[in-house]
Amino acid sequence: MQELVHHTIQKIQELFQKFNKVQELYLSKSFDFDGQFEAFLHEFLEYLKTKGNTTCESDVLKVMNMISTVKRGFNPVQMEKITNAKRELQWGFSFSAMESVHGLLTEMYNKEQKKLDEAEEILSGLIVSLYQNGFLDEDKVKDINTIPKIEIFWNSLVNHNTQILGINKKLRLSMISEDIFLVIEKVLLKLI
Repeated sequence: MQELVHHTIQKIQELFQKFNKVQELYLSKSFDFDGQFEAFLHEFLEYLKTKGNTTCESDVLKVMNMISTVKRGFNPVQMEKITNAKRELQWGFSFSAMESVHGLLTEMYNKEQKKLDEAEEILSGLIVSLYQNGFLDEDKVKDINTIPKIEIFWNSLVNHNTQILGINKKLRLSMISEDIFLVIEKVLLKLI
């Protein structure tokens, strides 16, 4: 089941905010860092499970296992027991883990944002074309000021024009209708 792309981006931004707080704890060498980082990793893992993203889920589990192994006093890179400087090694592995998590979050965010950017580019061109051909004017744009009105407008376009039907089908491959309506709203607001 597809999820609203706008909602996915919002959730990733929330995860980034929590992750930034964890990074601040790391920077300040806070004793709360370990617990907060672990809690964040569990929350991130649960989110990935609900999304069905098994690849990222596996990466987060790998990070969690690596940190857990170091906490138990074993260096997973050298495959030997840690005899001294356990805490420093743990901080080093935590830093590496944060780098990995940051990469995953960034990759997820960019993937979702790219969908919206591409949709906005396509729909901007379409709306401008409708404007140039006299199908839209300022009064009509001002009248299409709510999502239900945008939905009616879009559905009428899709039902009466095969090219727009094709655009709709292309957009629906990567997002749901509500995303399309929100992108149209954004484009129309730029015209007002």
